[in-house]
Amino acid sequence: MLTILRSPLDAVADEVQPPSLQQEQTDSPNLPRKSEPAFGTKGQKQWYVQGAAATTLDRKEAFPQRFGLAGAGLSKFLFDGHSINLELNTIYFSQPNNDALGLNLALLMRWHFLRKTNWALFIDGGAGIMGTSSDVPSKGASFNFTPQAGAGINIKLKNQRRLMLGLRWHHISHADLFGANPGRDSIMGYVGVQFPKP
Repeated sequence: MLTILRSPLDAVADEVQPPSLQQEQTDSPNLPRKSEPAFGTKGQKQWYVQGAAATTLDRKEAFPQRFGLAGAGLSKFLFDGHSINLELNTIYFSQPNNDALGLNLALLMRWHFLRKTNWALFIDGGAGIMGTSSDVPSKGASFNFTPQAGAGINIKLKNQRRLMLGLRWHHISHADLFGANPGRDSIMGYVGVQFPKP
């Protein structure tokens, strides 16, 4: 049996070893390190709040019809980079005759096609239903469908929060259910903050 003898000088050398060297010896690359999960992995859930502003694309209108939106949503990644999103938004319409206030429930699919450590690019699309206090547009109906599609960027913030910026085509139509169907096409810019859901 082989015994290694250490001199008193070896013990003194250990005690005066610089803290940086002691830390290097303590931090073994083989030990697992705690880190936050990669963004957009399968099964990941989030919730978010958002706000938006939009204006119609029809240049022939004497009075551009605009709307503002504020709401919240839930998001779940069904596959890596692919999420399904359920949103509930309040909407205020500025338009000729009567302005309108409404509620919009929408279901969107989002594909984060380019995911990096601190940011991700995505495209999304979906549709929803909307009820309003007055007809939207003013010669349309108070019940409409809201198909939409667009693109955006997702930027990492502190504490696993993420900033979401995007631009979207937003359509309003009742699909000829109630006679005249003027419809409305708008360009919508939005901003939101995403939070991890336990």
